Amino acid sequence: MKELEEYLNWCDQMYSSSSPCQCGNACTNANYCQGQQQDCYSCIQRVHHYWNTTIHYNCEKMVYCYTLKHGYRFGAEIFYEFQREQASLSQFEDIFIASIGCGPCTELFGSLLQWRSMGKPDSMYHFRGFDTERVWWDSLMQQVVTFFPNADVETYCEDVFAHYADCQERVDVIVLNYMLSDMKKFNPVAFNVFLDNLVTFIEQKHVRYIMVNDIYLKISVGASRDLLNALNHSGINCGILAWQYSGLNNFIGQYGQIIPRQKFRMNNASIVNRYAPFSEVNSIQTIIRVQ
Repeated sequence: MKELEEYLNWCDQMYSSSSPCQCGNACTNANYCQGQQQDCYSCIQRVHHYWNTTIHYNCEKMVYCYTLKHGYRFGAEIFYEFQREQASLSQFEDIFIASIGCGPCTELFGSLLQWRSMGKPDSMYHFRGFDTERVWWDSLMQQVVTFFPNADVETYCEDVFAHYADCQERVDVIVLNYMLSDMKKFNPVAFNVFLDNLVTFIEQKHVRYIMVNDIYLKISVGASRDLLNALNHSGINCGILAWQYSGLNNFIGQYGQIIPRQKFRMNNASIVNRYAPFSEVNSIQTIIRVQ
């Protein structure tokens, strides 16, 4: 996808041209940045470590690196998830998507590519990305909209529910891309409140689909099931499809139908050679059809 390649090239330029990190005592990786290191991936791995529940993304250079390492994969996972609903989504003349906790907005690329594959014009695609963490807004979210002059793309550094309280725009699809597990891990109290607010939002806005994509870990499986339980307890009638690309891990347990991992094309040799981005989809996914 041309726009994804341009986006990753821009991330590469920002990551490469910025000065070495000088996070000092604020470094997520045991003051690793005091040595003014150029490679931020070890800091990302520390954030992702299973025992970590406090340190989070806090550096623009880190989130550029994150996008370069994960951007292809996360976009492809959303593309395949939307592709599974192609028969239904093709009936939409236009589509309004709200992505909650969008971060680098990789779901924008995957969902728009699938929209185009159905012969739909960019002008009928409407994407709203929301994330309350300033590091994503300051580095990526304001820039990503510039790659889509013909689509209706907007991003906001604000609470999604507060935004729509004053907005009459409809929402057809909610995307939760690696969001549920992150919130449950780092802020479990807020996670429970979020689920209550989300259920109310789904009812009020008559949302048609919730697309969940997350990592295959015990906390992610639990978070996705928490969402399904909240919907069930609310009385909302839903149809559910769930699957996992990973092989079964007995400690984590099976989430849904197990299907083979899929590789995808990565066209930018420079990005591939420098950052060795993940080259196959490897997540758990849930499509929730609100009936």
